[in-house]
Amino acid sequence: MILPSQAQEAPPRGGPGADGQRGAPANDGQARNGDGQGRGDGQGRGNGQGRGGRGAIDADANLVNAEENLQALIAERDLSPIDVDDLDLPDITDERAQLGKQLFFAKNLGGENSSACVSCHHPTLGGGDNLSLSVGVDAVNELDISSHDLLGLGRFNDLDANNLPAVPRNAPTVFNLGLNNRRMFWDSRVERRRNQGIVTPDSPLDEDGNRLADPNLPAGTTLAAAQARFPVTSAEEMRGEFAAEDDNQALRALLTTRFDNSDGDYVSNWPALFSQAYGDNEVTFDRIADALGEYERSMVFVNNPWQAYLNGDSDALTDQQKAGALVFFRSRRDGGAGCAGCHRNDTFSGGGHRLVAFPQFGPGKGNASTTDTPHDFGRENVTGDVEDRMHFRPPTLLNIAVTSPYGHTGAFQTLEEVVAHYGNPRESIDTLFAAQGNEAFAGGEAPFCQLPQIADLMQKNNQTCESLYPDAYTNSIAAVEHLEAARNDEVAASGPLRGSPNLSDEVVAQVVAFLNALTDPCVEDRTCLAPWIVDETNQAEFPDDSPVIAHDRDNNVL
Repeated sequence: MILPSQAQEAPPRGGPGADGQRGAPANDGQARNGDGQGRGDGQGRGNGQGRGGRGAIDADANLVNAEENLQALIAERDLSPIDVDDLDLPDITDERAQLGKQLFFAKNLGGENSSACVSCHHPTLGGGDNLSLSVGVDAVNELDISSHDLLGLGRFNDLDANNLPAVPRNAPTVFNLGLNNRRMFWDSRVERRRNQGIVTPDSPLDEDGNRLADPNLPAGTTLAAAQARFPVTSAEEMRGEFAAEDDNQALRALLTTRFDNSDGDYVSNWPALFSQAYGDNEVTFDRIADALGEYERSMVFVNNPWQAYLNGDSDALTDQQKAGALVFFRSRRDGGAGCAGCHRNDTFSGGGHRLVAFPQFGPGKGNASTTDTPHDFGRENVTGDVEDRMHFRPPTLLNIAVTSPYGHTGAFQTLEEVVAHYGNPRESIDTLFAAQGNEAFAGGEAPFCQLPQIADLMQKNNQTCESLYPDAYTNSIAAVEHLEAARNDEVAASGPLRGSPNLSDEVVAQVVAFLNALTDPCVEDRTCLAPWIVDETNQAEFPDDSPVIAHDRDNNVL
């Protein structure tokens, strides 16, 4: 498969991972105790610090023989470049991917004809929307004028008096979605099981309450196609109040009539495109989801400096990036930060769900027994298991440079903030909300209030930051307390952040520099991304009259 970004060069960018390791570093000049971390010097588990005393990582030492040490680590861990040839991924020129591209930009796939898949996942916005929390249906601009084609900053929700976004989580990137064959969404509510069956929110339950494979999925359904069936069912994302009393399957059947010319209000050229893609003009939602999945699976952007380095170009990484790679891959026992404990494999994505106490400020998402909650219980929403409370799937770090803001609520604008959070979650939350003595917004300018989307909401509604989100600090500290309780074994948790790496600013810079090297230059180049975009240049070829022709708040084409 020919990748679109081959032979391109651009300065890399990137982001951090969590830790899943324990223990003290090896005899590389690091102290095992006396640094204010862990049990060895009287600092308990419950104060946000890690288990096991350990010394601070030496940034200067990381630079010594960085090339030699990194090559040894690569050989030891058998790290290799991503090989997409074995994944049977489509090219964007394939007929089904082309159909999926049109569907991805189609507002008629939204219940109220106001939002499309691309509304929250535009290629030039990092495969997301550059917002902390997404705005799906009923989008307006700062003048409260309906603005369905305005994406990113300046897009507000008309469902709330203060225009607060109704979607409870940050939009994950769709880039390299085809490399993910296990779990989708922050809580993995769409998941491929070991027996190859895919479970979804539509799955029936067995007598023990366990989800079974979704019987609505046709044989051979890709994980991407399974995922594509669900944004249309979300009232906040795409559905609105359309067919509110219908179940998901009935909703999908109604949406399909907009594409098969059976509804006189929706006459279009869609059947001809389905014929090109599938050999006949039958339009079904199974085919709609399949085509959307093929479009998403075609978005392969892995030609980054790290891949070039693994392919033998020792000059592809700077010395700082090589030092950062050592910190990233080494466990804390071996003098690193243990980032690869959660962000694993060549996709740098999660092997499970982790409790890391990221900030909580979006609309609540409780579990089945808690219908009204200010917290997002994450994976527990899916499993019903309290041990999964506030656990989330670690996202891929590939191309993370262009996917800010970060976290399941998009609470961190910079990668440095994320790394600092892993080092000390409680201090991170206090800093984010400028808290003093457990009182938030007391220390002047709070980084939370400077998040672009929050700042826009403050200005548009002439509101203070704390009046818009009065419980954000309290709810975020509650997440930290839950993490600390898990560290103390006071509550059951299946994957808590068991320790916090002691990282100086210099080491943080090294880690971020390495993770910057995970960005494919193509994702920062509008021309390179053009094959995946519907804009005014091909609007006339669109199958109906309702595409999203995306622009930013200044009316610049995206």
